[in-house]
Amino acid sequence: MKHQLMRRLCAGFMLLAVMTACASTKTLHVWKDDQYRQQLHKVLVIGVTEQDYMRSHFENVLAENLHSRGIEAVPSNKVLPQSSAKIDREAVVSKVRELGIETVLVSRSVSQKEVSQLSPGGLYFVPTDYHRGWYGFYSDSFFAVATYGSAYDAEYFNIVTNVYDVRGDKLVWSYLSRVKVEGPREGAINPFLDVLMKQLKENGLL
Repeated sequence: MKHQLMRRLCAGFMLLAVMTACASTKTLHVWKDDQYRQQLHKVLVIGVTEQDYMRSHFENVLAENLHSRGIEAVPSNKVLPQSSAKIDREAVVSKVRELGIETVLVSRSVSQKEVSQLSPGGLYFVPTDYHRGWYGFYSDSFFAVATYGSAYDAEYFNIVTNVYDVRGDKLVWSYLSRVKVEGPREGAINPFLDVLMKQLKENGLL
């Protein structure tokens, strides 16, 4: 009886931990190309962050999660230079061709101006500059200021994650989320990735 109670208590604490972690990421908007029916198969994962170790952690953990679902995911930090300097488009394109990459997933924070473009009147659309070509979305991140605020010792980041089809060089899926960060920023990465994986699955990409 005592063991049963302990198991229930442990399960309750685990559920509470998961709920607390998930609450740090709020889904704002999701968009998908209705004509795109394919699931991810071979994807290059690019995370644009302020610190290289956070980029590596984000890309590696997401790639591992995708691998667990049978998807061949390549973290960009394994095949491309570190993110302190913008990577030349031709260098990335060459690596994409060499590895036979089919889709590119790019995740980064966006500025307040871009967020207002993304969600006017509660409707979600992606700026036209991002519809065609993943490189524009990636390279613009070096000119964007991360959106954050402070309340109750917390920071808030608006993050856009885009998936591009390499063959058509066009956007096929976009996810806008708000991530609440309390304490070290790297602590928010894993809960965000849990929500991101759930969204990819719900939208038929996994």
